[in-house]
Amino acid sequence: MSKLSKFRSGLEKAFFACVKGEGFDFEPFMVPYVVHRDYKPDFVHSHTGLMVECKGFFRTGDTQKYKAIRDSLDRNTELVFLLSDPKKKLRKGAQMTMGEWCLKEGFKFYTLDTVDVLIEYINSEKVSKYHSKRKSK
Repeated sequence: MSKLSKFRSGLEKAFFACVKGEGFDFEPFMVPYVVHRDYKPDFVHSHTGLMVECKGFFRTGDTQKYKAIRDSLDRNTELVFLLSDPKKKLRKGAQMTMGEWCLKEGFKFYTLDTVDVLIEYINSEKVSKYHSKRKSK
């Protein structure tokens, strides 16, 4: 198939040939869609509702999954990561590391060596205000 063709398959091209002049437009707009799934966080802090996901590596599709989870959370709920190695590449051959991906996507991340920083964050005034509405639900 020619690179100049607007169609991505022979079937699309053949269908267009059959219906040419019948009022069909090819890919005229985007239609957003949502795939509903359930997510069970690894750990949830009982007083703040802060969710912690422990990751040694990201499987195929995980980065999209966690962005979708983030986007579906209410503004009083937060997901953070505990990474085994933030310098580990996202996947084989990738340039970006797991830690860089977290920063790019606005996720806080910690390691076993920085759990104390996570605890300080949970006990801070900032996280208390961030999650305060959760307590009253």
